[in-house]
Amino acid sequence: KGLNIGYFAQQELDVLRPQDNPLEHMVRMAREGLPAGQSGREQDLRNFLGTFNFSGDMVKQAVGTMSGGEKARLVLCMLVWQRPNLLLLDEPTNHLDLATREALAMALNEFEGTVMLVSHDRSLLRSVCDEFWLVSHGGIEPFDGDLDDYQRYLLDEAKRAREALKESLKTPAKEAAPVAAPVKAAAKPSPEAVKVLRRDLGKVEQHILELQTKKHALEARLAAPLPPQEIGEIGIEVQKLTEELDAQEEIWLDLSTRIEEAA
Repeated sequence: KGLNIGYFAQQELDVLRPQDNPLEHMVRMAREGLPAGQSGREQDLRNFLGTFNFSGDMVKQAVGTMSGGEKARLVLCMLVWQRPNLLLLDEPTNHLDLATREALAMALNEFEGTVMLVSHDRSLLRSVCDEFWLVSHGGIEPFDGDLDDYQRYLLDEAKRAREALKESLKTPAKEAAPVAAPVKAAAKPSPEAVKVLRRDLGKVEQHILELQTKKHALEARLAAPLPPQEIGEIGIEVQKLTEELDAQEEIWLDLSTRIEEAA
């Protein structure tokens, strides 16, 4: 009861009216209802916009002519001004310049409610968060440590994953569960065909190890401070590698099974 939730993600930019300027957005919000402790005076609204680098002519610039980063700044400004009890932020610093990221960190530190923040921006996380949660393997759990501990965790996870993959590649495919006997057994592949299968399997194993190495290297880079654009590019590359790994592991399983059946 009485919980006021504020949410920000990049798609929230759609709430802006292209023909209106930042000051008009703030005045409209003030008319719809003033949060406790906020002023609806135009000069106070201008001052608040100034904390997010909207000053001078920019307060009268049409939103439709602004860059993506400027629009994100305005949405964040409007969100913080409303003083919600709970603030949910999904990668809020994407497309923001350094000065605006610092202004956001300052605003969040002065925020009296609860902030839940999903971000790869280590500088923002260090300055704002006092508790970390790990989102992994389709679940979420408290992380016992700081960002330095998290970097070590990523490196340890990468090492364990490489060792597990190498071990799995050495282990023969499990024998399939018994099924009803077919009317006629399929002919076994010739020795020459098995040799080709083994050669293909070796190539796939090598390719999987290369993909794993690339993926873990990229994931380790994400643990370091990086510009938002580079974080996004690395994330896309990691996703591509993950999809390719899944496909290669399916091929490996198929080849292994066929070789086992030919034995």
